[in-house]
Amino acid sequence: MRTIELQELMRGTEFVNVRSCLESGGIVCLPCRSSYRILADLTNPKAVNALLFSKHRTAKAPSLVFIPNYDALKTVATHIPSKAKVLAKALWPGELTIRFSPNEETIPTPILKHLTKSGGKIGVRVPSEPWLLRLLREFDRPLLVSSANRERKNGASSPAMIQKNFISHVSIFVTAGDIPQSLPSTVIDFADGEPIIKRIGSISEAKIEALLANE
Repeated sequence: MRTIELQELMRGTEFVNVRSCLESGGIVCLPCRSSYRILADLTNPKAVNALLFSKHRTAKAPSLVFIPNYDALKTVATHIPSKAKVLAKALWPGELTIRFSPNEETIPTPILKHLTKSGGKIGVRVPSEPWLLRLLREFDRPLLVSSANRERKNGASSPAMIQKNFISHVSIFVTAGDIPQSLPSTVIDFADGEPIIKRIGSISEAKIEALLANE
């Protein structure tokens, strides 16, 4: 595990190294708003398996995918309800995760088997952090994302715990110190075109209802 400071990444000198690591099937860890996240190339079965193995993941929760913008949604998802489009256009980039059926033409079959064991869907989000958005644009592929802690364990906000748990799994760790606790993303699923709130986070139910009031 090679550790670099977030300031180094923001200056741009390390972006090429992080992108190259992902392109070669490696795993990187970066700070997000509420916790550290480990990331891997969603289209690379070797990288996906390495991430799942590092987490001791049981695949009981839907997998999370980061994309650079709304236009990239169709590359990872199908059967996109009109109300989901309204929410995504209004709230991305931001703390809204929407569950969709995965695009089987983009995501390799071996990966789908691992990622859709829980309900057959994946969670999709456009993150708000500028370094993540830049990485997604430059990498030009969707990223599989997971909190930087072992299954059912704490520690995703602590660099010390991440180094302890993932030292042999993560190739590059971008550190920004301990991350203060904050609300997670709001998670929404859809059934028959209608939204079902699975978790209220930093985006309120009232905000969602207001955006969909005229739909």
